[in-house]
Amino acid sequence: MTQIYDDINSFLIDFGNSVPASVTVNEDGSYSIFLNARISHEKRLQAYQDELRHILNHDFETANINVNDIELTAHHNKL
Repeated sequence: MTQIYDDINSFLIDFGNSVPASVTVNEDGSYSIFLNARISHEKRLQAYQDELRHILNHDFETANINVNDIELTAHHNKL
């Protein structure tokens, strides 16, 4: 297991009905994954995997790329 997994914090919060999950890079270089408390456990696992994929693909280090393009590429590579 790599060091990166030690630098990921997960939080269960109420996003309402908006998004299943979100990930941010923290000032110390760690990551926070926020999971929507209103979705099922199975959907939270899938959302966690999607956010983890963004971390492992270094999507936050890619300059000048639109977030929609990152999402499109991430979900296309999943197929």
